[in-house]
Amino acid sequence: MALLTVLLALGLVQIWGSGAPLHRDGWFYRWREYLALRPWLRDNPGQLLGASVLAPVVVAAVLMVLAEAALGWLGTLALGVPLLLYTLGRGNFNEILANYLRNWYQGDLEAARQSAAPLLGDGEGERGDSRELHEEVFRGAAYCAFERLFAVLFWYLLLGIPGALLYRLSALYRARFYEPTAVRWLWLLEWLPVRVMGFTFAIVGNFAGCYRAWRQCLMCRERATDEVLEAYLEGALGGIDASECSVGVEVAEGQRICGAQLEGLQSLLSRALLLWITAMALAVLFDF
Repeated sequence: MALLTVLLALGLVQIWGSGAPLHRDGWFYRWREYLALRPWLRDNPGQLLGASVLAPVVVAAVLMVLAEAALGWLGTLALGVPLLLYTLGRGNFNEILANYLRNWYQGDLEAARQSAAPLLGDGEGERGDSRELHEEVFRGAAYCAFERLFAVLFWYLLLGIPGALLYRLSALYRARFYEPTAVRWLWLLEWLPVRVMGFTFAIVGNFAGCYRAWRQCLMCRERATDEVLEAYLEGALGGIDASECSVGVEVAEGQRICGAQLEGLQSLLSRALLLWITAMALAVLFDF
């Protein structure tokens, strides 16, 4: 059932470009603001975070149990697919990258910055030359792909819909209320899946380079998730050159190399997703 739920959710993402029709987060922010009015929560960031995130997760778990009890596998599927779609990342990742690359190849740095804004944190990409912008976009794109899909799938496969919702609400909380407690909590949630992701990159990419980076970062407790991902990707994409850029117009050598790197990232992510789905299918086939 987990495999079918994932395939249906991913199929709808391919049709819509994202899960945007179900991405309505206002209720969560209103819930958090309501809780913040309680003095015993307002003065304790950890308790406020826990109450904001865990209550909806428990409600989702109860609803999944009731749906299965009432309608069996059909109820699980009918409720599980919309909830999984909700937990996927916001925005159309492929469209954002395509717009960025188009402006990048045209040499319009300001338009490229604006196109890549959803991939960049506050203050990033506002200054610096084209090379610095590209490095920030590459790091931001890698993390965006991880948090919008792979981290969600990891927690879904481990804990079901409640696990996927736990991750998404934690990510939304950190993005809106950038507090040290929320940042550390999300880092903890991402610690294991990002290392699983790194090993996946080693299998579908340059194994020697990525595995070396994977071992170096395996027990690291200091690096942020995006820094770990960047190290993995630099190893997995080792050896990319300008000839691998698919742009159909004449552009500078440096632009071709940067474009080839982002195109290589997209290809690597596609192969990684295919590997995860294949592993899920084999687990179903052999009844693991």
